[in-house]
Amino acid sequence: MPLTANTLGQVYALTVLTPIAPHAEDALRATLARFEHEGSPFGDLGRTHFARWVVIEDFVNDPSQPTEDHLACHYLLFSATLDGELDSYLDALCAKDWAAEVWGACIGAPGPSQRAALKAYLKHNQIDTGLFFCAYPDARVEHVLRALELRRSFVDFVVDAQALEPEALAAAFRTRFCGS
Repeated sequence: MPLTANTLGQVYALTVLTPIAPHAEDALRATLARFEHEGSPFGDLGRTHFARWVVIEDFVNDPSQPTEDHLACHYLLFSATLDGELDSYLDALCAKDWAAEVWGACIGAPGPSQRAALKAYLKHNQIDTGLFFCAYPDARVEHVLRALELRRSFVDFVVDAQALEPEALAAAFRTRFCGS
């Protein structure tokens, strides 16, 4: 499995850092909080293994440095691991209304109807991800979800079948998992 910046196996790591417009930060935080209550908007993008937004208020300098540096404004950090290549993922991401809502709070972001411009904006603000973790770098999201569902089904079967005799257990297993 080749290792290059932003890739591990068939998984791509996307890291984007964008400056937040000071007048739009409260609305951005409210939008991100809404996602915590309503569920991840990335469920609609079936290629997303992991995604997270973080508002960075400042960086902590190395205490041994003689001067302190501070950010001029707060930044929005977006980190995601996704199946396959970046361009088609960004096309799907930028087609979502919530993407324009989130990055519309950032300095220099295009208007909500400008999907191609939003994609260019995100690529312009992308930072190479040289090292990242992905539990299943060669498994697509759909395969991981299918394996998790099989695991859930198997655990349910184990709980339900605890009292069965060996022959009944074998028959129940075949019925549930082998279709016979």
